[in-house]
Amino acid sequence: MTPDGQAASFTAAAAFHALQLACEQTGLAWSGATLLGPVGDNGVFRLPLEHVVARVAWGMPALATVERELRVAGWLAEQNLPAVRPAAAVADQPVLADDRPVTFWEEIPDPQQGRPADIGALLRHLHALPAPPDGMLPMFDPFYRQAAHIHDAAGLHERDRRFLLDLLEELQAAYNALPFAHEPRAIHGDPHRKNLVRTADSRTVMLDLERFAIGPIEWDLVVVANYHVVGWYTAAEYAAFVEAYGADITRWAGFDALAKVRQLRMTTWLASRTSREPRLIPEAHLRISTLRDGSAARAWTPGT
Repeated sequence: MTPDGQAASFTAAAAFHALQLACEQTGLAWSGATLLGPVGDNGVFRLPLEHVVARVAWGMPALATVERELRVAGWLAEQNLPAVRPAAAVADQPVLADDRPVTFWEEIPDPQQGRPADIGALLRHLHALPAPPDGMLPMFDPFYRQAAHIHDAAGLHERDRRFLLDLLEELQAAYNALPFAHEPRAIHGDPHRKNLVRTADSRTVMLDLERFAIGPIEWDLVVVANYHVVGWYTAAEYAAFVEAYGADITRWAGFDALAKVRQLRMTTWLASRTSREPRLIPEAHLRISTLRDGSAARAWTPGT
């Protein structure tokens, strides 16, 4: 099986089996484990008896990414940026189980989705940090695995698949020509409201560190602005984000092109899950149709 095929066949059952094996190796209790959200490149489980969250990566090709995520967590701790921390109960990470890297993280009790203003403040903090150690982070690639996601998407008409591949090529050229206004620096890569969460004591904490890279800060900002574009944030919510961060990416000349790159990524990632979650096929078709005509992006359904 190819690496991309292995990722496409990564199911909740496969992730849970690897979790059990990893818990046996570490002595952690997996009884009562619950899956947090859909399985994508990772299966994420809460271990209630340990107050720990486990992340099971889809396969060994993800090992370098998993190891980097652990290093990023250590660097963010040194910089006093609020972020998830590896579980102290497991000294040597990642744990390899059933040819899948597994990591364990301290649980954040009762997290709530991050509010736009909170996300803006934390991204401002991140983007002001000094450069990380040389070689710790890769250069950002907004098109990472998108061709594979299109290939793995079940239930797509061949004309839709061809359209997505053509759009991918078009947007790659457009991205390379964008007039980025800042020098590349450390970015989160996927700072949406489920990855920057609000804790019970009103702190905002950064989760899901695997997409950290050296790249344009405009990307982190367009992730949030896109929520406003597709109607998932109100004008007031987006204004609160802008005020907290101190800049409005929608005023930048390259915004429309970069927003479309993000919308393509949101679409291909969702479409790649349809082989194991057929319920997503109608939403995948809807998103593709809106990428074609650009007229109905606000009809997208969040949280799928």
